[in-house]
Amino acid sequence: MKYRSVLFVPGHEEKKIKKAYTLSADIVVIDLESTVPKEKKDEAKEIIKSCNVNKEKTYIRIDNNTDLKFVTSEKFFGIFLPFTETKKQLEDIDDTLKKNESVQTDIIPILESIKGLANLEEICSFKKRVRIISFGSHDLAKSINLKISGDEKEILEFRKNIVQKSKKILRPIDTSFLDFKDEEGFKNSCLLAKDLGFGGKACIHPNQIDISNNIFS
Repeated sequence: MKYRSVLFVPGHEEKKIKKAYTLSADIVVIDLESTVPKEKKDEAKEIIKSCNVNKEKTYIRIDNNTDLKFVTSEKFFGIFLPFTETKKQLEDIDDTLKKNESVQTDIIPILESIKGLANLEEICSFKKRVRIISFGSHDLAKSINLKISGDEKEILEFRKNIVQKSKKILRPIDTSFLDFKDEEGFKNSCLLAKDLGFGGKACIHPNQIDISNNIFS
């Protein structure tokens, strides 16, 4: 499975979802979490169903366990799990998935808290469903009052730790770069991540996709 570029799109924005499948992103992640207002969660699921998406390259970023039924009933390939912090979380989700799924559902944990990073090796050991992990630096930074500068030096040690402790599975997906207008900054972020040992990059804008694909090829 290729995952050089991992494009996140809000689940309640039909135009963005449809456009995502005209682009060259290796994986599309349709979000039901932070980018979708709470009052639009149910509407988002109906929009996703109506878009007839390519499920072979689509993951759903869930908001909570109630989204798992939607994922399994629609037979999506897998989920991105925000704020993964323990192996127990994965085991609980595994139990829920087994009761409802007709196809194997992958889990890509998002490591975005100090607790999650501390338990990284045990999270990676859940190979039944976890083949790749993903780094989420922005919520991590908020939680520890960390301001990230343009060269991202403040998260260098976190990145090194993620690569080092996930060596027994596929190379991890690096965090997104929020200033989508700064293409040079995004390119430098990708180059650094690749040098450290990441296998792909979270993208939040179409202009980031080709850059990420080229660097992680």
